[in-house]
Amino acid sequence: MNLSEENVELITRISWLHYMEGMTQSEIAHLLQLSQPKVARLIDKAQKSGIVKISIESPISNCLRIESEFKHRFALQDVVVIPTTGETELYTSVGRAGAWYLEKVLKDGDLVGIAWGRTLKQLALSIRPTRVKNLKFVTLVGGLTSSASLNPYNIGEKLASIFNGECYYLYAPAVVESEEVRNFYLNEKINQKTLCLARQARWSLVGMGTVDVRYSIYSLTGFIEYHELEALKQKGAVGDILGQFYTINGTILDTPLHRRTVALPLEDIRQMSNVMGVAGGIEKSEAILGALRGRFINILITDEKTALQILYLDKNQEG
Repeated sequence: MNLSEENVELITRISWLHYMEGMTQSEIAHLLQLSQPKVARLIDKAQKSGIVKISIESPISNCLRIESEFKHRFALQDVVVIPTTGETELYTSVGRAGAWYLEKVLKDGDLVGIAWGRTLKQLALSIRPTRVKNLKFVTLVGGLTSSASLNPYNIGEKLASIFNGECYYLYAPAVVESEEVRNFYLNEKINQKTLCLARQARWSLVGMGTVDVRYSIYSLTGFIEYHELEALKQKGAVGDILGQFYTINGTILDTPLHRRTVALPLEDIRQMSNVMGVAGGIEKSEAILGALRGRFINILITDEKTALQILYLDKNQEG
């Protein structure tokens, strides 16, 4: 029996919930937003295809155990952990997982907040049009002046075009020269309207950056000089969301950079529902852990090795 990668993941997930967690077909259907007949059909297919024997024979069964631990340990709304691929394919794989999740949960009329980054770019490239209608997208941060393909404007535009929806933008650079210039942009009526809309997003998609000069989108796009990144590290920064840096404990840093950043504040993000953090790679482990401890995200999409490293850090390092 030929099964696609997507079907294998869904069938394995259902099999784990049914056989290992003891959930009924009705409970699984409600949890995964599927019809009960489809759940029954996929359980049957799991047996016929050999995924289910005496135990679940699939490379993601360990991922499902990790997902369960993450949900309980960090009080998350949802978690998707995928098998770790090679370094060059990781952004694509995690982005594809984020796309799969978003396809599953989107409903007519949803408003989706958009950040920036390589993984979110891959999410936008991987997502498939569904039958949902009247979708709206809104950027949560100003635009990049370089690396256009990673820009929230481009990601939002791509998603809006796939779903024949609309996208609303923050008309400003992500980082400006001074606090006065930032306040000018924030006081513009069109940007106030966009930020007000952003706070109402039903789903928000964010990446988590690092303070490593090799991986930080800030250093790659020229927004931060090397000495500024080093100063942030000395203050205890481990990552950023929407250009706002925080420590391993999830404490938002007080830094002049934030007063030059045009974005929805992390304090607001913390109050929002369905904030989906999409990131993978061992180098992102501390950034993701800080975001989890800071309650900036309540849904996590990541890979297995990164997830295991996050659990190791959390168990061996007091917050």
